[in-house]
Amino acid sequence: MYNTTQKFKDAIYAPTRTVKGRVTFDITDTSVLSDTVTTTVTSEFAVSNKSQLTDKVRANSFNIATLENDRFKLDGSFNFADDTLANNKITGWCSNVLCDSASAFSTSQTLSFVFGSLHSSAGITVTFDTTNSEYATDFDVSAFDGSNNLIYSTSIIGNTDVLKQIYGQFLNYKRIDVVIKKWNVPYRRARVSEVDFGIVKVYTDDNLISLNLVDETDLFTTNIPSPELKFTVDNSDRAFNILNPSGFYKFLQQRQTVVAELGVDVGGSIEYVPLGNYLLWEWRSDEGSLTATLTSRTNLDLMNSYSYSNLVAKSSYSLYQMAVDMFTICGITNYSIDIALQSILTNALVEQASCRDILQMIAIAGCANIFVTRDNKITLKVVPSITATADTITLNEMYNEAQVELQKTTRAVNVTYFTNLTTSAVVTANSSYATGDTLNLENNTLINNSTQANNVASWILNRCNYRAEYTMNWRGNPSHEMFDAISFQNSYSQDMNAYVTRTELNYEGYLSAKTVARGIV
Repeated sequence: MYNTTQKFKDAIYAPTRTVKGRVTFDITDTSVLSDTVTTTVTSEFAVSNKSQLTDKVRANSFNIATLENDRFKLDGSFNFADDTLANNKITGWCSNVLCDSASAFSTSQTLSFVFGSLHSSAGITVTFDTTNSEYATDFDVSAFDGSNNLIYSTSIIGNTDVLKQIYGQFLNYKRIDVVIKKWNVPYRRARVSEVDFGIVKVYTDDNLISLNLVDETDLFTTNIPSPELKFTVDNSDRAFNILNPSGFYKFLQQRQTVVAELGVDVGGSIEYVPLGNYLLWEWRSDEGSLTATLTSRTNLDLMNSYSYSNLVAKSSYSLYQMAVDMFTICGITNYSIDIALQSILTNALVEQASCRDILQMIAIAGCANIFVTRDNKITLKVVPSITATADTITLNEMYNEAQVELQKTTRAVNVTYFTNLTTSAVVTANSSYATGDTLNLENNTLINNSTQANNVASWILNRCNYRAEYTMNWRGNPSHEMFDAISFQNSYSQDMNAYVTRTELNYEGYLSAKTVARGIV
């Protein structure tokens, strides 16, 4: 389960609860992420890191105490800075000079960003000090072309937003300047957490019509489904209409970042749980209802675009290393691989296939499962048998008692192993059932000896014991993740334990859910 506070755990199952949804949509030219950017600033405080201005993180790790008015309170809300800058983690940029009694800077603080190539966006977004809700009231934004000619400029006066969107037709720029002139609190340093070269839209209950998440995994890894997040927003301003010359439509691109969250009121404040970081995949404008619906997926889908083959046997090569190589080919860095796969060797002989399909072969050969965590981490994990449960769903939380469906029994499992791509043999593992289905695993060329084949066959037989599939419609808990072991009540006073294998979360101002779990009869 995603880690939450005890207040969240109590509030999510309270008889009366208030759930809030939030979607942060980064409408940025995706080519910016892979471009080189040079950042220069007028001044920089010792506890500052200008390189973090473009890291897509909009909140600092700590509220660091400094010798500024009311920024050294001994109330537990501030932290002392570490002498090693890296230990302060995310600090964003902080100016070395302070504004005066009128909140003005005697020397305007300039942040200048120079790119390696030209880009276009519907504007830029500046995130100031989100920790203390401080911001620049007066500042300028300018865009320059490849010859340093000014192509767009605007002055913001009297700003009151910590996250400020500056709309405009920023077309073919190579340099962006943000010039801070005045702060909202006197005798303060200027602080900027992030500058996004596009519009970062935050949708909440005022303009978020609905949110739907489908997250699924497979007990046998016979397929590796990718989570899908779909959200519908108010489009009464026609920002997403294709014919609107000042709208967002022409700036929408696949792989733009979508961050979804669901939170619960924990006593005057909302504690949010991330549903994941997603990549925009499809979008449409719903003309009749003045809404727009956008669909996003995860890095798993990107792996379909990359292929791999290897026709020369490798030696001393593990499934772990092969999984690392697949992620490297796809440019994916956010992953987790069970160390158990380090001890399983393979000759790595595979014919041409997508990296996603090969990742599936690796997982099966390593008796592991694949799923995506809430921080968008593609995870290969050897899931242990249920020994303890992380949560209990009571009958009070369910709309109806869970539906139970028993899968067929399995009599035997046949697993083919390959000493090379053309030479193979079969290992059979038998269950205690005299009758039932026989399962065949025939084409996984990463399984290369009888011992490994027998381990895979036994693993599949063990998975077949989880014959009871429970489906329940209930109030929902967004902190549940794939392969969480949960317990849920029934009318016979015997709690049932099962793995979560599918979650559907639906938010329309309130939260409802459908959970599918697999357990042993």
